[in-house]
Amino acid sequence: MSKLLHANFLRLRKDKYFWIGILVMGLYGVIDSVGQYRNVKVYDMSVTFDSVFFASHIVIGMLIAAFCSLFVGTEYSDGTIRNKLMVGCNRRDIYLSNFITCAAAGVFMNFAYMLTACIAGIPLFGFFEMGWQETVIYIVNGVLMVAAFAAIFTMLSMLNQNKALVAIISMVGIFALLFLSMYITMKLGEPEFTDAVSMSETVGDTVTQTIQRIPNPMYPSPSQRSIYQFLFDFLPTGQGIQISAGAVTHPGTIGIYSIVIAAAANMIGVFCFSRKDLK
Repeated sequence: MSKLLHANFLRLRKDKYFWIGILVMGLYGVIDSVGQYRNVKVYDMSVTFDSVFFASHIVIGMLIAAFCSLFVGTEYSDGTIRNKLMVGCNRRDIYLSNFITCAAAGVFMNFAYMLTACIAGIPLFGFFEMGWQETVIYIVNGVLMVAAFAAIFTMLSMLNQNKALVAIISMVGIFALLFLSMYITMKLGEPEFTDAVSMSETVGDTVTQTIQRIPNPMYPSPSQRSIYQFLFDFLPTGQGIQISAGAVTHPGTIGIYSIVIAAAANMIGVFCFSRKDLK
């Protein structure tokens, strides 16, 4: 395993897709900081450094999806995986070394954003408003979320040798999960009551308005709300939205969910890869 990891990280240092991801996230950190500061000055919006620092957690899944499909797919197209098997490497070690490498790459990309967000954002917004313990919890949850993403997309990449097909499936999948999480956010944000305006005409053509608070028909029932909240905490994209907004409802729970997702994806992946016929 150690030799496989050493070889993977040596390859990672020279991988153009990895460095493109680092560059993209680094530039995003600067652009987002400047853009949010402009919103404060021009539109008088209330923005804190906390929201700027964690904003990358919404988009990092897209980069991990693209990177895993390209990094692992190249091993198939170049015949590297077959060569590893021919020299006696264990299939489980090959699989897990690729997962660890992809997870580390995702963490490095995310930290590239955080570093440039600190450099550009702290002079503009000041330091964190949340306490240091809460900040550490958010960062740890972010790392676990990245690991969950990496486990899912490593599994897809390791079990399919078609690099282009895996890339398409991964990108479609991450956007579908993101849209689903946004929909859940909207449903959880529905108010319990809404204002209804009724108008009545009186003498002299004077129109009066009466505002009544009525139950919102779109407000989810308790059972629906429980399901929505579970999915919002369980899905890595839902976790990313919560972390980026600085509004994690259950910080301990989402970390456990990320570990469960990563463990389950790796166990399924290792089991299927050990029985895969490599052409």
